[in-house]
Amino acid sequence: MIKAVIFDFDGLIFDTETFEFESYQSIYKKYNVEFPLQRWYESIGTNFVFNPYEKLLSSHTYLDENEIKKERTTIFEDSIQEKSPREGVINYFEKAKELGLMVALASSSTKNWIYKFLEMLNLEKFFDLILTADDVSEVKPNPELYLRVLEHFEIQANEAVVFEDSPNGSLAAIRANIPCVVVPNATTQNLDFDHQVALRINSMAEIELSELLQKLSLKQI
Repeated sequence: MIKAVIFDFDGLIFDTETFEFESYQSIYKKYNVEFPLQRWYESIGTNFVFNPYEKLLSSHTYLDENEIKKERTTIFEDSIQEKSPREGVINYFEKAKELGLMVALASSSTKNWIYKFLEMLNLEKFFDLILTADDVSEVKPNPELYLRVLEHFEIQANEAVVFEDSPNGSLAAIRANIPCVVVPNATTQNLDFDHQVALRINSMAEIELSELLQKLSLKQI
Protein backbone atom coordinates (compact mmCIF):
# COMPACT_ATOMS: atom_id res chain seq x y z
CA MET A 1 0.00 0.00 0.00
CA ILE A 2 1.39 3.39 -0.98
CA LYS A 3 1.86 5.70 1.99
CA ALA A 4 4.00 8.49 0.50
CA VAL A 5 4.65 10.29 -2.76
CA ILE A 6 8.04 11.92 -3.30
CA PHE A 7 8.65 14.65 -5.85
CA ASP A 8 11.77 16.06 -7.43
CA PHE A 9 11.55 19.82 -7.97
CA ASP A 10 13.55 21.30 -10.86
CA GLY A 11 12.01 20.36 -14.17
CA LEU A 12 9.27 18.30 -12.54
CA ILE A 13 7.24 20.64 -10.35
CA PHE A 14 8.51 23.85 -11.93
CA ASP A 15 10.43 23.69 -15.18
CA THR A 16 13.48 25.67 -14.13
CA GLU A 17 15.56 23.30 -16.26
CA THR A 18 14.02 24.47 -19.52
CA PHE A 19 14.07 28.13 -18.46
CA GLU A 20 17.75 27.82 -17.50
CA PHE A 21 18.63 25.92 -20.65
CA GLU A 22 17.03 28.63 -22.78
CA SER A 23 18.87 31.38 -20.88
CA TYR A 24 22.23 29.68 -21.50
CA GLN A 25 21.38 29.12 -25.14
CA SER A 26 20.49 32.80 -25.45
CA ILE A 27 23.77 34.03 -24.01
CA TYR A 28 25.82 31.57 -26.11
CA LYS A 29 23.94 32.57 -29.25
CA LYS A 30 24.63 36.24 -28.55
CA TYR A 31 28.38 35.57 -28.70
CA ASN A 32 28.14 33.06 -31.58
CA VAL A 33 29.39 30.07 -29.58
CA GLU A 34 27.79 26.63 -29.69
CA PHE A 35 26.36 25.62 -26.33
CA PRO A 36 27.84 22.35 -24.89
CA LEU A 37 24.51 20.55 -25.02
CA GLN A 38 25.64 17.01 -24.19
CA ARG A 39 27.48 18.09 -21.05
CA TRP A 40 24.42 20.07 -19.98
CA TYR A 41 22.23 16.99 -20.38
CA GLU A 42 24.62 14.95 -18.26
CA SER A 43 24.37 17.48 -15.44
CA ILE A 44 20.56 17.56 -15.21
CA GLY A 45 19.24 16.27 -11.89
CA THR A 46 22.59 16.26 -10.13
CA ASN A 47 25.36 18.70 -9.18
CA PHE A 48 26.89 20.51 -12.11
CA VAL A 49 29.72 18.36 -13.44
CA PHE A 50 31.03 21.24 -15.52
CA ASN A 51 31.14 25.01 -15.63
CA PRO A 52 28.38 25.97 -18.12
CA TYR A 53 30.21 29.24 -18.86
CA GLU A 54 33.57 27.60 -19.57
CA LYS A 55 33.27 27.16 -23.33
CA LEU A 56 31.94 30.68 -23.81
CA LEU A 57 34.71 32.26 -21.73
CA SER A 58 37.46 30.23 -23.40
CA SER A 59 36.11 31.26 -26.82
CA HIS A 60 36.02 34.95 -25.89
CA THR A 61 38.74 35.58 -23.33
CA TYR A 62 37.90 39.27 -23.10
CA LEU A 63 34.57 38.48 -21.40
CA ASP A 64 34.27 38.90 -17.64
CA GLU A 65 32.77 35.82 -15.99
CA ASN A 66 30.89 37.75 -13.32
CA GLU A 67 29.32 40.03 -15.88
CA ILE A 68 28.31 37.12 -18.08
CA LYS A 69 26.74 35.35 -15.10
CA LYS A 70 24.76 38.48 -14.24
CA GLU A 71 23.59 38.81 -17.84
CA ARG A 72 22.52 35.16 -18.03
CA THR A 73 20.80 35.31 -14.62
CA THR A 74 18.81 38.35 -15.70
CA ILE A 75 17.58 36.48 -18.78
CA PHE A 76 16.56 33.54 -16.57
CA GLU A 77 14.84 35.68 -13.93
CA ASP A 78 12.89 37.53 -16.62
CA SER A 79 11.79 34.26 -18.20
CA ILE A 80 10.23 32.82 -15.03
CA GLN A 81 8.11 35.82 -14.18
CA GLU A 82 4.41 34.94 -13.98
CA LYS A 83 5.16 31.29 -14.79
CA SER A 84 3.26 28.47 -13.08
CA PRO A 85 4.06 24.90 -11.97
CA ARG A 86 3.85 22.25 -14.65
CA GLU A 87 0.41 21.09 -15.72
CA GLY A 88 -1.33 18.78 -13.25
CA VAL A 89 1.17 19.28 -10.43
CA ILE A 90 -1.17 21.11 -8.04
CA ASN A 91 -3.89 18.51 -8.63
CA TYR A 92 -1.46 15.75 -7.65
CA PHE A 93 -0.55 17.56 -4.43
CA GLU A 94 -4.18 18.12 -3.53
CA LYS A 95 -5.19 14.56 -4.38
CA ALA A 96 -2.29 13.14 -2.34
CA LYS A 97 -3.52 15.06 0.69
CA GLU A 98 -7.09 13.90 0.02
CA LEU A 99 -5.87 10.28 -0.07
CA GLY A 100 -4.03 10.75 3.22
CA LEU A 101 -0.58 10.27 1.68
CA MET A 102 2.58 11.83 3.03
CA VAL A 103 4.16 14.22 0.53
CA ALA A 104 7.90 14.88 0.29
CA LEU A 105 10.19 16.94 -1.90
CA ALA A 106 13.69 15.59 -2.53
CA SER A 107 15.98 17.77 -4.64
CA SER A 108 19.64 17.90 -5.62
CA SER A 109 19.42 21.69 -5.59
CA THR A 110 20.30 23.82 -2.58
CA LYS A 111 17.84 24.81 0.11
CA ASN A 112 18.04 28.50 -0.82
CA TRP A 113 17.21 27.72 -4.44
CA ILE A 114 14.27 25.46 -3.59
CA TYR A 115 12.67 27.70 -0.97
CA LYS A 116 12.97 30.70 -3.29
CA PHE A 117 10.65 29.02 -5.77
CA LEU A 118 8.39 27.35 -3.22
CA GLU A 119 7.70 30.79 -1.78
CA MET A 120 7.22 32.33 -5.22
CA LEU A 121 4.73 29.61 -6.21
CA ASN A 122 3.13 29.23 -2.75
CA LEU A 123 3.86 25.48 -2.67
CA GLU A 124 5.58 24.89 0.66
CA LYS A 125 2.25 24.16 2.36
CA PHE A 126 1.85 20.90 0.44
CA PHE A 127 4.94 19.16 1.80
CA ASP A 128 5.38 17.12 4.97
CA LEU A 129 9.13 16.93 4.34
CA ILE A 130 11.58 18.91 2.19
CA LEU A 131 15.11 17.60 1.66
CA THR A 132 17.76 19.30 -0.48
CA ALA A 133 21.45 19.04 -1.32
CA ASP A 134 22.18 20.70 2.02
CA ASP A 135 20.76 17.71 3.89
CA VAL A 136 22.90 14.93 2.37
CA SER A 137 26.51 14.11 1.64
CA GLU A 138 25.81 13.10 -1.97
CA VAL A 139 23.01 14.10 -4.34
CA LYS A 140 21.37 12.14 -7.15
CA PRO A 141 22.06 9.74 -8.79
CA ASN A 142 23.16 8.66 -5.31
CA PRO A 143 20.01 7.36 -3.53
CA GLU A 144 20.73 9.12 -0.21
CA LEU A 145 18.00 11.75 -0.60
CA TYR A 146 15.35 9.11 -1.17
CA LEU A 147 16.64 6.81 1.55
CA ARG A 148 16.44 9.74 3.96
CA VAL A 149 12.78 10.25 3.05
CA LEU A 150 12.00 6.58 3.75
CA GLU A 151 13.81 6.80 7.07
CA HIS A 152 11.98 9.98 8.08
CA PHE A 153 8.53 8.56 7.27
CA GLU A 154 9.47 5.14 8.68
CA ILE A 155 8.24 3.32 5.59
CA GLN A 156 9.56 0.69 3.19
CA ALA A 157 10.65 1.41 -0.38
CA ASN A 158 7.56 -0.28 -1.86
CA GLU A 159 5.32 2.00 0.21
CA ALA A 160 6.44 5.09 -1.71
CA VAL A 161 6.41 6.40 -5.26
CA VAL A 162 8.93 8.84 -6.72
CA PHE A 163 8.18 11.34 -9.47
CA GLU A 164 11.19 12.42 -11.53
CA ASP A 165 11.96 14.18 -14.80
CA SER A 166 15.63 13.31 -15.36
CA PRO A 167 17.74 10.16 -15.84
CA ASN A 168 19.96 11.06 -12.85
CA GLY A 169 16.95 11.53 -10.61
CA SER A 170 15.19 8.37 -11.73
CA LEU A 171 18.39 6.38 -11.23
CA ALA A 172 18.55 7.61 -7.62
CA ALA A 173 15.02 6.33 -7.02
CA ILE A 174 15.79 3.00 -8.66
CA ARG A 175 18.90 2.60 -6.49
CA ALA A 176 16.70 3.22 -3.44
CA ASN A 177 14.36 0.49 -4.74
CA ILE A 178 11.43 2.93 -4.89
CA PRO A 179 9.04 2.69 -7.87
CA CYS A 180 9.73 5.69 -10.10
CA VAL A 181 7.37 7.49 -12.44
CA VAL A 182 9.16 9.71 -14.95
CA VAL A 183 7.51 12.87 -16.24
CA PRO A 184 10.06 14.36 -18.67
CA ASN A 185 9.97 18.04 -19.57
CA ALA A 186 10.83 19.77 -22.84
CA THR A 187 14.54 19.55 -22.03
CA THR A 188 14.67 15.92 -20.85
CA GLN A 189 12.06 14.26 -23.06
CA ASN A 190 14.62 12.89 -25.52
CA LEU A 191 17.10 11.61 -22.94
CA ASP A 192 17.56 7.91 -22.18
CA PHE A 193 15.95 6.66 -18.96
CA ASP A 194 16.78 3.41 -17.20
CA HIS A 195 14.55 0.51 -18.25
CA GLN A 196 13.65 -0.06 -14.60
CA VAL A 197 11.44 3.03 -14.32
CA ALA A 198 7.95 1.90 -13.34
CA LEU A 199 5.99 4.21 -15.61
CA ARG A 200 6.46 7.14 -17.96
CA ILE A 201 3.88 9.87 -18.56
CA ASN A 202 4.09 13.13 -20.48
CA SER A 203 2.30 15.23 -17.88
CA MET A 204 0.58 14.85 -14.54
CA ALA A 205 -2.53 16.13 -16.31
CA GLU A 206 -2.44 12.96 -18.42
CA ILE A 207 -3.67 10.66 -15.65
CA GLU A 208 -5.22 11.18 -12.23
CA LEU A 209 -3.01 10.34 -9.24
CA SER A 210 -5.38 7.67 -7.89
CA GLU A 211 -5.48 5.94 -11.29
CA LEU A 212 -1.70 6.11 -11.60
CA LEU A 213 -1.22 4.56 -8.15
CA GLN A 214 -3.65 1.78 -9.07
CA LYS A 215 -1.64 1.05 -12.23
CA LEU A 216 1.56 0.83 -10.21
CA SER A 217 -0.07 -1.51 -7.68
CA LEU A 218 -1.20 -3.85 -10.48
CA LYS A 219 2.31 -3.87 -11.97
CA GLN A 220 3.77 -4.94 -8.60
CA ILE A 221 1.40 -7.89 -8.17
